[in-house]
Amino acid sequence: MPIIENIFKNRIKLERLILDRSFYERDTSTVAQDMLGKILVTRSADSRLENEFCAGIIVEDEAYYGLNDPASHACNGATPRSKIMFETPGIAYVYFCYGNHWLLNAVTEKSGTPGAVLIRAIEPLYGISLMSDRRSMGLLENLTNGPGKLTQALGIKKNFNGRDLTSMESNIFIIDGTELKSSLKMIKKKIISGQRIGIKNGTDKLLRFYIKDNKFISKK
Repeated sequence: MPIIENIFKNRIKLERLILDRSFYERDTSTVAQDMLGKILVTRSADSRLENEFCAGIIVEDEAYYGLNDPASHACNGATPRSKIMFETPGIAYVYFCYGNHWLLNAVTEKSGTPGAVLIRAIEPLYGISLMSDRRSMGLLENLTNGPGKLTQALGIKKNFNGRDLTSMESNIFIIDGTELKSSLKMIKKKIISGQRIGIKNGTDKLLRFYIKDNKFISKK
């Protein structure tokens, strides 16, 4: 895919495509739906790698609010873990889940109002060989079809917590894929909403969003 390769080789153009803070400083479910089709990118700190970037199209995510959302980490206010959800929109909230996986969220809403979007699945796009090595996985469809799988594939760990998603210097950011639609053969997305996965409270809220018929979502 020459257009994609050219973008990742052109730092100035790549930086211009990064979503700015105003994208995240909105209602959480709106951000979650608008984030579908955008491209999540990480850059390896290992300069020996020939291809330092890994990227995938966001195809599934979930919205989490604050006090009125019993499934949210912020439902009881700002705790040592959840206080980041009250802080600057557009930063990464990374936490350990079930003692096994790191999960990636993007902080949303205006500062002081809690909110975050959990990125649940991406469609592998660039740097796939490195992602496969990290996951010891050969089957593409199972490479990033889950929130713990995608963080492992992209090299996202605890030290990514609090990083600025609007800056290339953070080595993790999200870019607008509009310019790449013809290259990626991306059809107009049809967004499906449903119950969030793996929660006991707040199951009445339809705050899971995914692109219809995409084979990389975590749960069909």
